[in-house]
Amino acid sequence: MRSYIGRGVPTAIIERRFPAATVMVASLLACGPSAAPNGLAKVPVGDSPQRGPSDAWVTVVEFADFECPFCRSEEPVLKDIQAVYGVDLRLVFKDFPLTGVHPHAQAAAVAAECAGEQGKFWDMHDLLFTTALDDATLLADAGQVAGLDVVAWQACIGTPAPASRVAADVALGTSLGVDGTPTFFVNGVAVVGAVPEGDLRAVIDQARATAVASGIPRAEYYDRAVLGL
Repeated sequence: MRSYIGRGVPTAIIERRFPAATVMVASLLACGPSAAPNGLAKVPVGDSPQRGPSDAWVTVVEFADFECPFCRSEEPVLKDIQAVYGVDLRLVFKDFPLTGVHPHAQAAAVAAECAGEQGKFWDMHDLLFTTALDDATLLADAGQVAGLDVVAWQACIGTPAPASRVAADVALGTSLGVDGTPTFFVNGVAVVGAVPEGDLRAVIDQARATAVASGIPRAEYYDRAVLGL
């Protein structure tokens, strides 16, 4: 199964014509306009939640909305690729709630950020992609997270810090041209939409091969080759 870019041009043809590292895979399966950003993106990881080692050859940064059905449908794909690539892959999450179309997305993002203050971001993240996001369900989800202090979590929700972190992610995504979810950056290469696993793995494979061949130590690769630090 192939993704299509522009006017029905298969990804394979795009790659043959434009073999540079900035191949972008676009999909109609995204929330919002989802226009592919142009060029290789320098996406700082910062203190965003991550799964996988910091010295992974490939860093996949996801801008996502917990209420977006296409983000939800892509979750099994992300779990599969983590299992496939192991220590060679780092998955980083950035909030991008589409508040104009998803009324519960902002509250869900804040809920996850507050769980993250207690080291429970990924536990809450996994729940939020499977449940309703109204206030009562968010509270019920918090009660299901093992070890989460629900009283402290509720207090956090009323403070400005988590909303500020969400806003910072949105500002970063907007500066990179993100306008729909999910949008991924694979070592700076944009992949837009809920793409098939094979398409995402093809981009990851190319990114990993480029990284391994670079001669840069893996612990330094993302900062030097992608961020240009």
